[in-house]
Amino acid sequence: MSASVIGEPRPLRVLQITSVAVGGSWFHDQVRGLAELGNDVCAVLPREGPLADRLREVPGVRVEIIPFGVPHRMGQLPGLAAGHWRLLRFVRDYKPDVIHSHLIIAKLVARMVSFAYRPALVVSQVPGLVHLRIAPFRILERLSLRRDDLVIGSCRAIAHRYQAMGARSVAVSYYGCDVHRFDPATSPDAFRREFGLTDDTPAVGMVAYMYPSKLREFRQVGVKGHEVLIDAVPLIIRQHPGARFFVIGDELVGDGEYRRELERRAARLGVADRIRFTGFRSDISAVMAGLDVLVNPSMEESACYAVVEALLMRKGVVATDVGGLPDTVQHGRTGLLVPPADPPALAQAVNALLADPAARLRMACRGRELALRRFDIDETVSQVNELYHQALASRGRRRLLRREAPA
Repeated sequence: MSASVIGEPRPLRVLQITSVAVGGSWFHDQVRGLAELGNDVCAVLPREGPLADRLREVPGVRVEIIPFGVPHRMGQLPGLAAGHWRLLRFVRDYKPDVIHSHLIIAKLVARMVSFAYRPALVVSQVPGLVHLRIAPFRILERLSLRRDDLVIGSCRAIAHRYQAMGARSVAVSYYGCDVHRFDPATSPDAFRREFGLTDDTPAVGMVAYMYPSKLREFRQVGVKGHEVLIDAVPLIIRQHPGARFFVIGDELVGDGEYRRELERRAARLGVADRIRFTGFRSDISAVMAGLDVLVNPSMEESACYAVVEALLMRKGVVATDVGGLPDTVQHGRTGLLVPPADPPALAQAVNALLADPAARLRMACRGRELALRRFDIDETVSQVNELYHQALASRGRRRLLRREAPA
């Protein structure tokens, strides 16, 4: 049925802005879904990369590469200033109904350039809270937050934090994915044979990018908590001596030194032969199929794609009780939660799931049901689209009331 039929929301001109060029499946899926709903969607990225290439393959999506960001040295200032000016002019000419940004740098820039077309609804979606630990970003976020008509938290913890910070309007919407792409009946054989695992070899994995950080809070344990898993391995193999461990993913940015330090950490603990650092893998369904337990020992996290994918594959999950992970891993129901930076607790939870396959499967089955409901990309995109229309209608009513108010 056409979107022009009475009662259906009209298509919108949506400008989606993010500051990443690699990864960003959460951004890609949302942009694609909004376009499939009939909206005119333009994605703005600061540079070329795999994400831009993938977006160009989506029918109906326009991709613009416009350099923007925060200068790290004085020599970058002229180029970025020119890029910001170009983006401002683009917004003025494109005349979007909605300017929707993701990640702190994109949010700050979007708020600035939104002045070029004031009728646009300004929306920020927040995938994580690490930026609030960085003083300049925290200050700029607070100073510019009131420019947003709507803040979308990608989990309940983020929404609550922005509500407390004074955001004018806050909603929760999870970054969805194609939940039907993950079939729990997928054979584990391909992955297990690749690494020489027998049918009864316990396999524990972690799927995450590696983020080296100079922040004081993450110097001992990185954002994703790789160190916690490595430190837990000796404790796990005391109870399950045949277990094997897999670290899937690599540095998103950096020269590889952080990964090498993690490998050296495993060697110092005498478990280098038990842990395989696989690097980036595109066959995540096959990887998940080959694992028995997925761990997420993050120090800071939203609802986490990898955890959702593991639950969709009916795998046991152990995660830290931080951020949005409790939205996905309900302790004792869909998985187990442990305190952050606690290798003994992580080891104890992993051992419990490995020792009781029946309980592990019961939790995983409930987890799949939850993931199918909460993270279906069609549902999450429809929710975002509805939030746009609700916010635009609400703002229209407020403007009408102001015009009708007596002098």
